[in-house]
Amino acid sequence: MLELMRVIGLGLMATVLLMVVREERKDLGVILRLAVGVVMLLIVVPDIARVVASLVHISELAHIPAQYLGLLLKVIGIAYLTVFVSQLAQESGEASTGLRVELAGKIAILLLAVPLIASITETVLKLIPS
Repeated sequence: MLELMRVIGLGLMATVLLMVVREERKDLGVILRLAVGVVMLLIVVPDIARVVASLVHISELAHIPAQYLGLLLKVIGIAYLTVFVSQLAQESGEASTGLRVELAGKIAILLLAVPLIASITETVLKLIPS
């Protein structure tokens, strides 16, 4: 909860500062947005580590293969990172770059899902009598 309060406080301070800076120096605003985003991410890293540890524990209890958990974590990571970069690009006036980043993230997720889709298809085909 303390980390959330830190992120909220930092977000409020950054918003006010960006409102002032945006009028004078747009280039500095981009750097400030990036820096604030990185600091916010660093603040929540311990929470992310706890979530990953919990997911690993749950997957072990459920006897879920590690490859599936790894796939899930990669997909979540790609989704969060692409949204972060896309929003940063859009806020910086580069909406088309942001959209391309989102598209690249979606394609990367689709590529990661291909082995899972193939595995599910093989399993279904084995269940269907010839």
